Amino acid sequence: MAGDASVPLLTEQLIELMALLHSRMAGDAMGLMAELNITMPQIVCMHALRGGGARNVGAISNILSLSASATSHLVDKLFERGMVSRAEDPADRRQKVISLTPLGVETVDRLARARTEQIGAAVADIDPELRVQLSQFVDLILIQLRRGGPTACPES
Repeated sequence: MAGDASVPLLTEQLIELMALLHSRMAGDAMGLMAELNITMPQIVCMHALRGGGARNVGAISNILSLSASATSHLVDKLFERGMVSRAEDPADRRQKVISLTPLGVETVDRLARARTEQIGAAVADIDPELRVQLSQFVDLILIQLRRGGPTACPES
């Protein structure tokens, strides 16, 4: 419900939860980014290519909310490092289609594994009984958010 007074409180709680998780991951994530010599926009670009397949610079620009020029520069840097490939777009030969290379896929997968380990370490610090309850509620929330509508909650 839009007028539900619990929405602002829950929103603040979720923001604090996300901040705590991010702060626990920040050091490791920054270290890995430095080791890989990769920026956050480059990571977002590579995730978009990993999840959505090959795209042209305009589509990547829209995802990143960057200018075409800035996106083109970002893609050039990834290309120089062997993370992405460029090919002529068969539908419009003036455009280039950008795809992840095997090195790019491995980099995205490595970043995902690191994030999973970091979140797993934080989850391991939660009381086991509370973890079970949290898992049950997260399952219900995910179902509801995926469907876009309410899901019945179990009786307490």
